[in-house]
Amino acid sequence: MSSSNVPKRSYGVDVSSYQSENTNYPNAKFVFVKVTEGTGYINPKASAQIRSAKNHDQLVASYFYANHSSSVSKAKAEAKYAVAKAKAVGVPLGSYVADDFEQGDGNSVYGSASANTDAILAAMSVIKEAGYKPLVYANTSVLRNNLAVSRIVKSYGTCIWMASYKISGRQDHADFNYFPPMDGVAIWQFADNYRGCDVDGNINLVDLKISSDNHQAKSVKKPVESLSQHPVVKYDVGAVAVVSNQKGAYIYTSSKLDEKESDKLKPYKSMWKVFAIENGAIKVGKNEYFDGRAVYVKANPIAYNDSKHAVVKIVKPCHALDGTDPNAIKVYPLKVGSKIEVQGRVGRFLRIKDKYKGKTVYVTGNRAYIVL
Repeated sequence: MSSSNVPKRSYGVDVSSYQSENTNYPNAKFVFVKVTEGTGYINPKASAQIRSAKNHDQLVASYFYANHSSSVSKAKAEAKYAVAKAKAVGVPLGSYVADDFEQGDGNSVYGSASANTDAILAAMSVIKEAGYKPLVYANTSVLRNNLAVSRIVKSYGTCIWMASYKISGRQDHADFNYFPPMDGVAIWQFADNYRGCDVDGNINLVDLKISSDNHQAKSVKKPVESLSQHPVVKYDVGAVAVVSNQKGAYIYTSSKLDEKESDKLKPYKSMWKVFAIENGAIKVGKNEYFDGRAVYVKANPIAYNDSKHAVVKIVKPCHALDGTDPNAIKVYPLKVGSKIEVQGRVGRFLRIKDKYKGKTVYVTGNRAYIVL
């Protein structure tokens, strides 16, 4: 029986028809199986590889190789084909399906970043509607230059499967000293020859879980570790609503608050991203509203004004950096749980108030969250 939960910092592989039907690679806790390409190809080994992964208690996920380039219509068609075949060959609902977006073999990444992103988002929407969790796979160059990653992460949270190799060739372990900082990374493909097995090596930065509950994008995608009067959110979350009614709160389907989404109450202290306030109702998703009397709303000024001061809490292991680019030097470590003052931001980098040896230093906003 396959695993349904893999803790972060576990190793995994991705396979296609080039690899064996046996997925029992050393220490591999999850397996991404290529199922389709375009709308006409099915990996002939997919069923056997998925069966092997389940037999070895590995979490089973899948991907399709994109041929859609920047075409929204082709992206939708390929995603529909991919999820149908994934289901047919045994990829569990609630698992992951990735859009493998790279140059070559019928796919071009050289359309505009905006058009490419429109296509990716269209595919991801189809994947989610089918009951799977969408990811997008690309290398760092494509992610930085040919896609609007911020739009993708805003829509689907931590959903990036990033390829970036320290070296080409055998690697047995992921070297996080080489990891390129980027928001929204769920999985890092760090090797093209994991442990000499001629298979890509991956490590997950978040827990991987197969779950039929595919509505996580409605909430704040977990930019929170405290649900008190001072919630903690990512720098780009403009406002949050926290359920203040101890009995919980209903979600309604319009700002008129005349029809409940369901009879199930959202729990006390649960936190939701705010998209708008309409007629006193708090909009937290498409056709999803709270009664403004059942929640309290807190705004995040630094999301709108990059010169605002704030206090941040370090929520993941990180360092102060000497600049705001991927090659910035790590100056000194920052302790998880500690709080520091920042004076504005440059993109996702937050400027630390206290200088280091007279120089300005920064912390990346995906590891230090704003205390509201």
